[in-house]
Amino acid sequence: DVVMLDTAGRTHIDESLMAEMAEIQRTTNPHEILLVADSLTGQDAVNVARSFNDRIGITGIVLTRVDGDGRGGAALSMRAVTEKPIKLIGVGERLDALEEFDPKRIAGRILGMGDVVGLVEKAAANFDAEEAAKAAERMRKGVFDLDDLAAQLGQMAKIGGMSGVMGMLPGVGKMKKQIDAMGVDDSVFRRQTAIISSMTKQERKRPEILKASRKRRIAAGSGTKVEEINKLLKMHRQMADMMKQMGKGKGLFGRMAGMPGGGMPQIDPAALEQLTKGGGLPGGLPGSLPGGMPGLPGFGGPKLPGLGGGLPGLPGKKK
Repeated sequence: DVVMLDTAGRTHIDESLMAEMAEIQRTTNPHEILLVADSLTGQDAVNVARSFNDRIGITGIVLTRVDGDGRGGAALSMRAVTEKPIKLIGVGERLDALEEFDPKRIAGRILGMGDVVGLVEKAAANFDAEEAAKAAERMRKGVFDLDDLAAQLGQMAKIGGMSGVMGMLPGVGKMKKQIDAMGVDDSVFRRQTAIISSMTKQERKRPEILKASRKRRIAAGSGTKVEEINKLLKMHRQMADMMKQMGKGKGLFGRMAGMPGGGMPQIDPAALEQLTKGGGLPGGLPGSLPGGMPGLPGFGGPKLPGLGGGLPGLPGKKK
């Protein structure tokens, strides 16, 4: 069994706190003493790390909010001043948003090179072989209804949402300000999921029956507007048409294949604007939508399990 003792936190040096920490250490004699530090606090976090290590003697560091705007440079500074390893990093607020620290991957994030390996591992951890096999069979038949779209949105949320995925894709960091300005965030997908959840089973299977009265009822039930429902339906039609083409063997996989290193294409800012004005995500924007993320239609490179693709030997990838 493991017993974890969480002590009071501080963002600055406090002598009474340091004395309390020293007393707790003498009383409990812990195997590990981990300092939890905020990666966005910069030099203050480095000073706290130095003081804690000098006074208490930490055995490692847990760096939080690595998914924020900061690139995690504090990790390098704290490692240098304490000479103690960074053991874990926090990349979100969920219980599963805690990762083992990998210096190569954090260096990739700092340099804007992404972390595709980490993205694949996240997808694999949330992989459901049975559901992936069913999804692959439906795609083979060219079937894609609103239940399938909701499943795709759910998979996106499980691996960190759009912000988490984009932060791990190469080259996307350069577009962050433009993407933020367009309002492309996880709230869009949460609202889309709410819209689908407010539909009846028949409406999800046959979206063509959604006329004005049904749309008004769904908008009231999901706390959204009819315009948002229209955008969602337009996006779904685009995806359903693409699935039908794939089912006929025309295949849109590889439209972006052949790029060096399987990296991200340059995203056209005008295409981003299409999201808010025209409805539906344009091709080239990462997400479980047309032309988006590795393993989804329209993007070559590594496939992600459970998202319309699959790791070698797993359902979702033809052999």
